[in-house]
Amino acid sequence: MNANLIIGIVAILIGLFQFYSVHKSWKTLRVSMNSHSSLFMPFAIWYSIFFGLIFIGLGISALLA
Repeated sequence: MNANLIIGIVAILIGLFQFYSVHKSWKTLRVSMNSHSSLFMPFAIWYSIFFGLIFIGLGISALLA
């Protein structure tokens, strides 16, 4: 039971950190995007959102198990 609690909390914190980093990256990209910006940055933002959702989902399922 204690291992599930720790794994769940850590996974949720990692997911929340992913959302924080997406928000920070999006604000930076929106202000300073130019022709020298990487074309892969939008993909990185979407994958960060995806992995954040996965980590939060895994964390919630670990807490409920």
